Amino acid sequence: MMKLARLLPLLALLAPLSTVACGAAADDDAPEATDDDLTAKSDEHWFYTGPLSALENPSVVVSLNGHTVRVTGKLPASVSLADAPHVKKAADGTVSVVYPIATAAKLSGNSREDTYNFEIAKPYRPSGMATNSSGTSFVPWGGFPFLGYNNGIAFHGPITSADSNGDGTKDVWYLMRGRVSHGCNRMNGEHAVELAHILGLTMRKIYPGNTPVTVPSGMKNAPVKVIADYDRFEGKYIDVDYPTDTGVVRPAKTFGDDKVVMFGSWVGTESPNGKDLPPDAKWEAGIAGKPYVFAAHAKQNWVCSAPKSSFEGLKKFAASRPAGVLPDDFCAKRACYIEKAKAGGDPSTCR
Repeated sequence: MMKLARLLPLLALLAPLSTVACGAAADDDAPEATDDDLTAKSDEHWFYTGPLSALENPSVVVSLNGHTVRVTGKLPASVSLADAPHVKKAADGTVSVVYPIATAAKLSGNSREDTYNFEIAKPYRPSGMATNSSGTSFVPWGGFPFLGYNNGIAFHGPITSADSNGDGTKDVWYLMRGRVSHGCNRMNGEHAVELAHILGLTMRKIYPGNTPVTVPSGMKNAPVKVIADYDRFEGKYIDVDYPTDTGVVRPAKTFGDDKVVMFGSWVGTESPNGKDLPPDAKWEAGIAGKPYVFAAHAKQNWVCSAPKSSFEGLKKFAASRPAGVLPDDFCAKRACYIEKAKAGGDPSTCR
C-alpha cells in the first residue's frame, strides 16, 4: 500500500484530463485528502518485480458479494509456482490469484452479472481531472494501472487515504474493501500493478501518462465474469484475509468456516521500517479481535515507484536491454538505478 502500500504511496497524482469514467456513473470520486504529503508522488510511475509472471490463457472472476477478484490461468512451462500468500494451485493444474476489491455503493453502478472483455489498458495513470455524469473533478489515480473492461468500469487504485502516524495528516492510500465506489473495482495500488503484469502488461517499462496502450493478447482474450454471489475455488467459497468495510458479509458468517477457502494477502512497502504502511485494521480473516497488521503482510521489492525526473534516463537504460525492459532487480536496487538515471549516469553499473 505503500506510499504505495502506504499504499501506494503517498500518492494522489497529477495528470492530463480524462473523459474515461467508470461506467455512466463514474468512479471518479473526489479525493479524501489534498495534503502536500499525498501529492508528493503525484506523477510517480509504478513497476513490478515480484514473484509472479504473466499467466497463459487467463480468465477473471469479479465477485460483488465477496469483494474479490480471482485471476486463473496456467503458468508457463519454464515458471514454477510462486511462494505467495494469495496464490493457490488447483487439482487441474491451473493457478488462481485472488485480490480484495471494492464495488459500487449502489448496485446500479456495478457491471451487471455477465461476461465482458478488457477494452482499455493504461499502465500509468497519474492523478488528474476526470469527467463523468456528475461533472469534472480531480481524482487521485496514483499512477497505478487503469484496466477497463465494461464501458469504462475498471480495476484501478484505491483512492481512499489514511493517517499512518497519528498526527492527523492523511498521508497514505489504502483499499477500503466494500461497497464504496461509483462503479469501478478499486484495488490496493500494488495489487493493480501486479494484476496488470500477470495479465500480460509488462510492468517494467516506462509508459506515457494517462495513455491507452495496445491491450496484450492474453488480456484481450481474457473473459471478465462478474457474479453477484461469492466466488468459489474447488467447491469452497472464496474469501481473502483483508479487512472489509461495514456492511460486507463474509462467506464464513453465512456458510461456516469449513465451507470457505481463505486466500492470503500482501501489501507493498518501500520503507524498511514500515513508515509507509496504513494503521492496523479490523479484522484479519474476519476474526473479531484479531486486527489486520499491515506490517505482517508487507513485501519489499515486489512493487516500487520512480519519479518523473528519472523517466528519460530509465527509458534509455531500458532501451539498451533485452526486450526493452528494466531489470528484474530494479525494485531491490531502486535507489541506485534512479540516482544514475537522474544524473545521466550509467544505470547498468548498479547491477
